Amino acid sequence: MTAQDVERESLWRTLQRQADDLKEIAQELPDVASDVRGLFREDVNLGVAEVKEAAGQTGTALGIAVAGVALANVGLIFVFLTLMFALSTAMALWLAALITTIVIVVIAAVAMRVAMAKFKHVQPVPRRFVDSVGKDVSWLRSQMKSTVT
Repeated sequence: MTAQDVERESLWRTLQRQADDLKEIAQELPDVASDVRGLFREDVNLGVAEVKEAAGQTGTALGIAVAGVALANVGLIFVFLTLMFALSTAMALWLAALITTIVIVVIAAVAMRVAMAKFKHVQPVPRRFVDSVGKDVSWLRSQMKSTVT
């Protein structure tokens, strides 16, 4: 055998090994595709769960905020009633109205502070979903690199 024949045979073996590798990769693709579909399905479920959780937190905070606004409106009514009674009636009546107004305004302020604290904990972006998708994409890339090599 000549050196050229040995080189051709070596090239032929290399091509056959690469063809065999491609066949193995082609056989693994359905399994990988199924795994990827499953991962993304789980990621979507996680995203939906996070959005539902955020919606629940928002609903609670919004309910408290609505109560705070309603009490603030009642407080405003009492402010005007207090002013009216102060101008037109005796001291005892407007003083009682003023005390009532102060109590309502304090309750409204506390409700608004609680609502604002709840709003701070709401995450509109589903972070766990985004992190999970990022990990899945990284895993898929590493699987593709390891399959190719």
